[in-house]
Amino acid sequence: MERATNPDSVQSLIRGLRVLTAFNRGKARMTLSEIAVLSDLSRGTTRRLLLTLVEIGYVGIDGKYFFLRPQLLELGYTYLSTLSFNDIVQKHLNLIADQLHESASASVLVFPDVVYVARASTNRLMTIGLSVGSKLPALYTSMGRAMLAQLPKSELEACLADIKLNPPTAQSIKTISAMKRELEKVRKDGYCILDQELETGLRSIGVAIGSHVNGIYAAINVSVPASRVSIEDLKAKICPLLQSTAKEIDKELGNVWPN
Repeated sequence: MERATNPDSVQSLIRGLRVLTAFNRGKARMTLSEIAVLSDLSRGTTRRLLLTLVEIGYVGIDGKYFFLRPQLLELGYTYLSTLSFNDIVQKHLNLIADQLHESASASVLVFPDVVYVARASTNRLMTIGLSVGSKLPALYTSMGRAMLAQLPKSELEACLADIKLNPPTAQSIKTISAMKRELEKVRKDGYCILDQELETGLRSIGVAIGSHVNGIYAAINVSVPASRVSIEDLKAKICPLLQSTAKEIDKELGNVWPN
């Protein structure tokens, strides 16, 4: 039985938060019955709350299993703590930043944006302040393009069908047809180099992390000043390190992300 509370409190919100926090104490994917037990709520109440959370994008459903979605980052970091993603990725970003003396980041795809989930910054290159939870347009980030290139073609077509491009710089891709060609190149190359398309004077290289369970796509990147690091150096010196790091992260995520 629920304890008496402030009469002005909203019980449905309290119960909804109990459903969300149940994922912290349980598995990353759970059935309705499992969530109801952990939330100490009836199956009927739990079902209504879960379907509401699915509707607004905070919870996903796959058959009989429910799981948290990246949109939950907008409320806090429950999503990250559930998947142990942040601890794994941050460790590797720190190693990259220490080795290269360049800033490294990780993000997940919440189209039309990427949401930053970890960052190791050695110096501030961008005029845009970035921190965990920051959003940038997926089509104009190296990580966003690396993740979009992983999508099934039908899903990618759906993403691009109604999108309106808003090129940030004079060097940015300006048409959907050119964007599609670029994403196909990224898919074949296995990495994305962004040359001053997000911000003048800034280059970055992004590599997707192989794991994309529950429809969650992730990537890592390194950002450098265009005046100091050439595209050739990005390909020859930084790309191999990013690719090997992505494989290592993917391997470690296999121990905490559900199959």
